[in-house]
Amino acid sequence: MRALGTATILGIPLRRLLLLIAMCIVAINFGLRCRMLLQHRTDLGGVEHNVVHGIQKVMLAQVLYDDPTEPPFDVIQYTPLYYAVCAGAGKLLGLEALDARSIFLLNRTVALFFNLVLLGLVYRLARVSGASRWTAILAACFSFATLWEQAYGRMDALSGAAVVGSFLVFAQWLRTRKDGLLVLCAFVAVFAALAKQSGVIAMAIPLLYVFFHRQWRSFWILGAALLFATTIAVLFVAYFGRLTHAYQHLVGGLANGTSWMMWQDLFAPATYKYFIGWHVLAVIIAALGFRSRDPHVRFLALAVPVSLLFAMITGLKSGSRLNYLHESLTLTYIATAVLIAQAETARLREPLTWAFALYGCLFAAFRTNSALAWYRLGEPDAAYVAVLRTDMAVRDTLLNELHLQPDEYIYITERDNLEHFFVGQSLLTQKDIVRFSKQRLFDYSEFFDAMQNGTVRFVITKSPVGPISMMDSTFTGWVPIRTVGDRTILTRSEP
Repeated sequence: MRALGTATILGIPLRRLLLLIAMCIVAINFGLRCRMLLQHRTDLGGVEHNVVHGIQKVMLAQVLYDDPTEPPFDVIQYTPLYYAVCAGAGKLLGLEALDARSIFLLNRTVALFFNLVLLGLVYRLARVSGASRWTAILAACFSFATLWEQAYGRMDALSGAAVVGSFLVFAQWLRTRKDGLLVLCAFVAVFAALAKQSGVIAMAIPLLYVFFHRQWRSFWILGAALLFATTIAVLFVAYFGRLTHAYQHLVGGLANGTSWMMWQDLFAPATYKYFIGWHVLAVIIAALGFRSRDPHVRFLALAVPVSLLFAMITGLKSGSRLNYLHESLTLTYIATAVLIAQAETARLREPLTWAFALYGCLFAAFRTNSALAWYRLGEPDAAYVAVLRTDMAVRDTLLNELHLQPDEYIYITERDNLEHFFVGQSLLTQKDIVRFSKQRLFDYSEFFDAMQNGTVRFVITKSPVGPISMMDSTFTGWVPIRTVGDRTILTRSEP
């Protein structure tokens, strides 16, 4: 097998061509993401509605984690840091919280920013761990180009960047052994968990490393720093609502049952052919890494299988998708790049190099094609613009003609922009969580009462006029009073 470093095509070094291909794939993805920012569609993936709703609540100074069994029956499934970052940016920019279009743009821009931060952090972690410049560039390109749509407008963007950031600090500690870096690693790791609960792997893996290597002084320093940072994090969460309610949202709100859906998606032959190579490399990394004397390689040999195991287990939660695997994939890219540099013989180095470069470009191209399909290239944005205008017309009708008051509630059966014009007034906003949970997350008896006792003043629907259904209940006695575009506004009939 010819060395990738010396192989050429038409006199052009193949390594340079592969780098160019990888960077072109990144450029294509970045261009797509910039175009997605401006789309009027209201969900780039992972139910973006729920994230935007949380951002709006913080901007409006509403309680983020209120009682989920009382109006407006919100379910805020994730820790508050991403909501706070976006809300802070929105305040600084002078955005109006109920300007739904602006908040969607803000959310997507912040997510893209952290995706770019991830790219830079992956490069630095690979370099600090010993990778060559060109393989570190490949690892960084692959990490950006293989993001799932859940990172396009969700807290996954911040959490993923913070996880890699904490590992970068830990890698620097492995080189210098300065205690201050352990403390900083702990704070960045808790930062990751404050963005999304899955960021807990950034707390666990460095602690496991020093434990398994019996570095007891470092273990106690890191453990104490994690405890201190976690205490501050709990106080930060308490700022956004009572801790008992936060627990209901952050733990109870995720307890929507188990499913093999992610596993079935992953191991479908049409999909798994793009993943199996990385899983083979993960086994190689673990097998070779634990025998290495290089602490960076040993750390990555622990991080890759632990993160993969964590993703596979948490992926059993109902509603999980393949985006759960991205942290383990990113660590595999980094570890492979490092192993290539550490390989002592060409017999090991060359197969690893070819597998990494070619399979990585193939996987990045596969994910880019998926992004193209998700972007719906060629589909006119005008249809989404029309939906926004209809929702704005419905809002104006509710406020100006039907005189909806700030202390009155509405129920909207379909999700678009309209719910984001009535944050705190629109009941049961996270309908996807309620509908797709295998059992009720909370007691919704007050919602059923509100639909029948006049607490809900209007129902807005796209469905043919008839009984309103939600969960296992049907609510009768609702009659149409206005039609705006394809929306119908209903109110309770007189007894």
